[in-house]
Amino acid sequence: MQRYLRLLLGLAILAAFYWRLGGFGPVSTSAEAPAPATVVVDSLSAAVGGPDDGPAFGFLPAGPAPQGTRSESMEGAEPLVPGLPSITDWEDLTIGRNESFYVALRRAGLEHAQIMAVVAACEEHTDLRRVRRGDTFLLARDEQGLRALRFDVGSESYLIVHREGDGFQAERIHYPIQRVVKAARGQIRTNLFDALQEEGADPSLADQMAEILGWNIDFFRDLRKGDEFVLLYAEFVHDQHSVRDPQVLAVHFRNRGHEYRAYRYQNELGLPAYYDENGQSLEKQFLRAPLKFTRISSGFSYRRLHPVTKRYRPHWGVDYVAPRGTPIFATAAGRVVEKKRDRASGNFVGIRHGNGYESFYLHLQGFARGLKVGDTVEQGEVIGFLGDTGWATAPHLDYRIKKNGKWVNPRKLDLPPAEPVGEDRLPEFRATVAAYDAQIEAVPVLARAVELERSLAEVPGTDPSTADLR
Repeated sequence: MQRYLRLLLGLAILAAFYWRLGGFGPVSTSAEAPAPATVVVDSLSAAVGGPDDGPAFGFLPAGPAPQGTRSESMEGAEPLVPGLPSITDWEDLTIGRNESFYVALRRAGLEHAQIMAVVAACEEHTDLRRVRRGDTFLLARDEQGLRALRFDVGSESYLIVHREGDGFQAERIHYPIQRVVKAARGQIRTNLFDALQEEGADPSLADQMAEILGWNIDFFRDLRKGDEFVLLYAEFVHDQHSVRDPQVLAVHFRNRGHEYRAYRYQNELGLPAYYDENGQSLEKQFLRAPLKFTRISSGFSYRRLHPVTKRYRPHWGVDYVAPRGTPIFATAAGRVVEKKRDRASGNFVGIRHGNGYESFYLHLQGFARGLKVGDTVEQGEVIGFLGDTGWATAPHLDYRIKKNGKWVNPRKLDLPPAEPVGEDRLPEFRATVAAYDAQIEAVPVLARAVELERSLAEVPGTDPSTADLR
């Protein structure tokens, strides 16, 4: 008997707890009603997504603001939509656990028709099926229901959906982006990433420096303790937060007693490129490596013990180690001549370039979407992803090059550089170099990364890398 009494008492406690959470009653449609802890999923929720989809865009920072309170995260930022009055009474709506966009808005008290109209208005700009728990939206209401909805789309812009007649219109608004020019002076003690971090600079600049100077300095093998650099770079920020990758403008790098210099300048096609102080291009016909790798596990060799067959045989490529799924780039422009799976090579791609060169990428996990034989690819275009298919004991890329039908060592290619700065543009280029050098020379020896200038990007939301922003 006591056993049954304890059971009934436990059920009563659970029932009371469920009632406190909003159970045993109809689903509230009032904007002021507290959010229920349970989620009612209906047949329409699948039409606008679920919590398992990945994010298609950035959202406003999620926070614990209760339903019906004014959002502080967007305070003072008025929607820039012609004809739409200023809105100050925004409410936060945060996607809950196991909620779709539809379910969250129904929980907030919005009608089915308005929710579906909002989804339709946003289709051109983003996919509202890909929301996640914690994503935050801003709502404004009036006597007719939803007046406007606002949320971030990436880090540089936001979408505002406002009622217009019987439907809704969506407008994408770009935040004002500031371009901040900074400089850092450092010395290699362990590696370049650490050196940049010690100076207060973004460590991701190390990858750019390796790409820019990669034909003169092997950043994997050639760096020595005591090597020095002075770096001029641009950051792009909104509200004190970086919204784009930083951009190297100029760099002086001293390696093993020899100084190398690089300067950003538009090439003849109006695209950003890097040149030395004399206007000679630092870019080659081929990239030094087809991926961002962590180490080289095996080099080009005429006789190597194969880890799978246990026999000595030539190894006509260079093995780069990186995490599975790392993007693999075409090292030069060309045409795809092979894309298939082989028992030994696994998934691999072959590309034919000019001047008798061919490049091959072995053991891929998979191919870039849509890639097919006959396609033309550009230098740096993703063609696949690192894996361990075929005769491979661990994830890596076996990268190979043929010249006139003969295998050659990819790390010892002697290739001509791209076109230098034209004679008619040299005066302007030299003025650019002088301006960059003056800023670099002004950097204090013992200072961490210092800000030199700050300006508003001329066209908010556009990519300054396509323009010469001196």
